[in-house]
Amino acid sequence: MYLGRLALLGLEVRKQSQPTIMIVSNRLVLVAAVVLAIVDFAGGATTRNRNSNIKKKSLCDRLHPEELPQECICREAGNLHVVVDCIKPFNSTYFNDTIGMSMDIDICNENGSSVTVDVTEKNHHIDFPIEAIRAGEEKNIPIPGLSIIVPAIGSFGVDATVLILGNPDHLTMKIGLNACLSAGHHREICASSIPGLNAIFPFYFINGTYSFGHVCDKSVENFVAVENEAEAIER
Repeated sequence: MYLGRLALLGLEVRKQSQPTIMIVSNRLVLVAAVVLAIVDFAGGATTRNRNSNIKKKSLCDRLHPEELPQECICREAGNLHVVVDCIKPFNSTYFNDTIGMSMDIDICNENGSSVTVDVTEKNHHIDFPIEAIRAGEEKNIPIPGLSIIVPAIGSFGVDATVLILGNPDHLTMKIGLNACLSAGHHREICASSIPGLNAIFPFYFINGTYSFGHVCDKSVENFVAVENEAEAIER
């Protein structure tokens, strides 16, 4: 398009100018065309680079590792799984212990995103795995062998607390630890309502809303491509 407009301009100049001016005009047309082509190419390259940077965003990047507690690290375990490993020391009058929690997030599962959790504690040899909790579920799961004694109130059991809602495009997760006391008649008193204890629990290792939708879409595209290639080979 640029070349067409400039060529017409050159023809008009040739009709109205002397031979010397015509030569100069043609050269100007050529230079202008080259400049426009370079600008257009540079703009396309910038767009390609920007898109390339978006594609390179890892699963852990989408989990915003800078927002995770400093005791946690994120790693990618393959098959579109993200694992967050945490070792959290608690130094309090009420609770002086170190708890490990590993959270394996299955982002693109066809039955809905899910998370499996494993809680560990060294002093009491606790290794407590929790089976997959799927999107749409919220659970408080007592950890056997872990409790907190609060004078004049009672013994609070330490729970793994897990909430996962939504889909890979808009996935909300709150995963961590809480402490609750059974008060009878299906009632519970939890740490958040106890002065002093509420400074410790609940404690969340993952707490936010995340977007993995494009990653899952890409995995489906790759699966279809491989499936089509396999069918072509069979033929």
